[in-house]
Amino acid sequence: MSYPTKFTRQYDYVSYQNANPARPLPANQLHADLNAVASSTSEIVDFLKTSLRSDGVIMNGVVSFDQLSTSVKASIGDTTSANEILAARDDAVAAASAGATSETHAAASASAAATSASGAANSATNAATSATAAATSASNASSSATSAATSASQAQSYSGIPQSIKSAAYTTVLADAQTHILHPASDNNPRTFTIDSNANVAYPIGTAITFINEINTVTIAITSDTLVQAGSGLTGSRTLAANGMATAVKITATKWMIAGAGLT
Repeated sequence: MSYPTKFTRQYDYVSYQNANPARPLPANQLHADLNAVASSTSEIVDFLKTSLRSDGVIMNGVVSFDQLSTSVKASIGDTTSANEILAARDDAVAAASAGATSETHAAASASAAATSASGAANSATNAATSATAAATSASNASSSATSAATSASQAQSYSGIPQSIKSAAYTTVLADAQTHILHPASDNNPRTFTIDSNANVAYPIGTAITFINEINTVTIAITSDTLVQAGSGLTGSRTLAANGMATAVKITATKWMIAGAGLT
C-alpha cells in the first residue's frame, strides 16, 4: 500500500471563535476534522501492519533478498554473490602475484648493486653509496614480500564457507570463523551453540559464523559479550527453528549482530 496520508486541519476554529465569541464551535466542521484525524490514524496503523508483527518484530518477507549483504546471499546459494566474492579473491591473488614479481625485481636490483660495489673497490665513497642503495632495495623487497603474504591470506578467506557438524552442545573456537556449523537431521534433539567471548577467543572484527539447523531447535547463545538480533534490536540468546539458517557477524570487540530465516 502507499504511504499514509498526513492529517491537515481544514477549519480555523480560533478565528471563528474570535469572530463569534457568543457562539459555540461549529459542530459539522469539528466532526469533519476529527473524522479526518481518525482516518489518518487508521491509515498509519494499517501501514505499520504491513511491516511489523503484533510483538513489534519486522514481519517475514519485509526485508527483500536484494537488501541482504553479498556474503549472506552467497552463503544461501546465490551464484551472482558467490561470483562477486570469487572475483574479489582473484583480485587479491593477482595482487599477491604482483607483489611476488616486485620481490624478484628487487632481488635482482640488490644483486646488481652488490656487483657495482665490488667493481668500485678503489672508490670508498662510491662503494658506500652503492651499499646504501642495495640496503634500500632489500628493505623494499621485504615490504613487498610482507604485502604479498597478507594478500594471499586475505584471498584464502574468500575460498568458501567450510562446514562442521555438531550433534551436541558446542562453544565456538577461532577456527569456526568464516565457516558454517550444521545441526544435522540425524540429531533430533534441542542443542545450544555458544559464541565464545572476546576474552577467550579474540575473533577479528568482521568475522562471520553461520548456523544451520535441520531439525528440532538450536539455541544460539553468547557468553559475556553482546548478541543483537538485526531489525528488532533484541539482545541475548536466539532460537533457530528447524530448516532455519542465521549468520552472526562480529561488529565490535564485544558485540555481534545476527540475522536469518527461522530466527526468533
